[in-house]
Amino acid sequence: DPKVKNIWELHLNMELEHLRLAVEMFKRFDGRDPEEVLAPELPAPVTFEPNKAYLRELIATQIDYTTLGTGYVQEAHERFEKMQEAIMGGEKAPSERVIDDNRAKNGREYRLQTEGEHPVHSLAANR
Repeated sequence: DPKVKNIWELHLNMELEHLRLAVEMFKRFDGRDPEEVLAPELPAPVTFEPNKAYLRELIATQIDYTTLGTGYVQEAHERFEKMQEAIMGGEKAPSERVIDDNRAKNGREYRLQTEGEHPVHSLAANR
């Protein structure tokens, strides 16, 4: 897609300019050649591949995770509930309200379910 390519090239050029400036500053302020500390070659490029199965598995197994200290828990705990109450004031999240409003207006779910039912029953289209 030419539009995506243009955006990608813009960001690539910004990153290359950042690198050029960093190299210049490294030489000026550290007095060393950046090749002494930089990797000899770039890693393999990121590829774009279908990820629906991966995302569906994450949703099915981790949608209700939250942090507690440095770990993760699946049950909403007091600190999490207090934060939600402070932020939302007992209301649904704005994103959920938009989804509900759209569903009420159009009489159907706006999300396509091309891979079958939603992996979490309570979030399925026919709730």
